[in-house]
Amino acid sequence: MKRIIERTLFWFMDGDEQKSAMDNRYFSLGTLLNRLMGERYEGKRIKFINIYFNTEETYKIHPQVPKHNTHFYGGHLNYDDVFDLNSFNKMTEIEQDQFIWKRAFEILKEASIAIKNKELLKACEYAYKKGIEINLNPDYRMVENDIVLFDQALKASVWVNFKKEGMYSKFTLEKENEIIFEQEIDKTKNGIEFFLEMYKDIELKDHDIIIKGRKDVEYLPLTIPIKKEELAH
Repeated sequence: MKRIIERTLFWFMDGDEQKSAMDNRYFSLGTLLNRLMGERYEGKRIKFINIYFNTEETYKIHPQVPKHNTHFYGGHLNYDDVFDLNSFNKMTEIEQDQFIWKRAFEILKEASIAIKNKELLKACEYAYKKGIEINLNPDYRMVENDIVLFDQALKASVWVNFKKEGMYSKFTLEKENEIIFEQEIDKTKNGIEFFLEMYKDIELKDHDIIIKGRKDVEYLPLTIPIKKEELAH
């Protein structure tokens, strides 16, 4: 049985300034890394992995914080990196994403050795390669179910799509890996972890899709009526 890494987060600090826009921008890559590691990880439970990308100015203000430091306690794995913001800002957005992805992988390799967690090493190596294969696309199915609707075998899914302006959830029906029905559900700003956890199940009742989830989400359960003529295939 696979064990759990609950969350992987990237944090950016320049001096005393928390770079919240960058924290939110890279929430999607942290989520992608966490999800892919979870496909292979079989080690002890890790509650949070926090990677701190701190500039030299940060260490001048906080000299007590050691550079390139791994700290693991109570299920929390933290790493303090040295981040060159000026060089980073000269890169294209694609280069920036690739840089953060590679650096996070290098950090986790180093950290896994420091805390003697071979399973974390295996998981981060797998995640790094898999992420490159899918072009660092963080979108994924949060919930899915196989259904039969109008005598067609379909996959019903609730996705999260990560965009610059925020996170979007959408419902899709797929036949043979082709989307034949799509409807947007909700949206929120990047970095809201609750958004990734509030959908729990998809059911079919007659010709209605019922999306179930957290009771404290006002519009759930959500009913989506499906008409045969709406299916594009």
